[in-house]
Amino acid sequence: MQLFYDPDIVSGYHELRASEAQHAARVLRKRTGDELDIVDGRGGWYSAKITDISKRSCVLDVDKLRQEDRRAPHELTLWVAPTKNIDRFEFVLEKATEIGVDLIQPVFTEHSERTRLRTDRLERVIESAAKQSLKAWMPRLAEPASLEELLPTASADQRYLAYLGGADTPLLARQPRPDGSVVVAIGPEGGFSPAEAEMARKCDFTWVSLGPHRLRTETAAITAVHTLEMLAW
Repeated sequence: MQLFYDPDIVSGYHELRASEAQHAARVLRKRTGDELDIVDGRGGWYSAKITDISKRSCVLDVDKLRQEDRRAPHELTLWVAPTKNIDRFEFVLEKATEIGVDLIQPVFTEHSERTRLRTDRLERVIESAAKQSLKAWMPRLAEPASLEELLPTASADQRYLAYLGGADTPLLARQPRPDGSVVVAIGPEGGFSPAEAEMARKCDFTWVSLGPHRLRTETAAITAVHTLEMLAW
C-alpha cells in the first residue's frame, strides 16, 4: 500500500497538499481516475479518487473510511537529546515512530553535543516513517528546548529519566504499566549531569535504568520507547 498524508483532508472534493501532490504526479505518475489511500495523522483513514492532476496539484473526491481509536491506552512523550551526528538522531525519530510514540521533544542538556536543530527536515523523517509503517497516527515534533525549561512544565502521570549515576536504579521494564500520560527522558552521550538528575527528581521524575549495558543515545531512546510500549500491552 502506498500511503499519503494530509492533515487537512476532508470528505468531498479536496486539493491534496502540495508536497504529496507533486509526489503523486512526478514520482508515482498517478493519473486521473487513480485511487489513493490517505491518513490525516489523527487516526482517520480516507479513500480518494483523483479527479484532476498536474505537476503541482492534485484534486480528489474523498470518502472517509474509518476512524481508529487512540494510538495506545497511554500517551507517550519522548524527551531526547539530539546527537552530534544528525543521521543518528533521524534514526531515533524514524524508529520511535515505527514502534509508537505520541510526542517527540528534542532537549538540550549540560552535556549536549548539538545545540541547534532544524525541525523542518525532521518532521519529514517522521512523516516518511509513519507512512511506510502504515500508521494513521502521526507523532508530533516539539520545538527544541532546554531541560531546565522543560522540567517545571512536566505534568505527565508517569515521569522517567534514564540515569547512569544512581545507586540501585530500578529498571524501566519493572515500572508500572503505562497509564494516562507518560514521559521518558534520554540524555546525550555523556548522560544527564548529577545536577540535572537531581533537578528532575525534584520535579517528580523517577530515575530508571535501561539495563546492564551502557547505551548510545539512539539505542537508549529506542529501548525506552519499546519497553514502555511493551509494558502497555
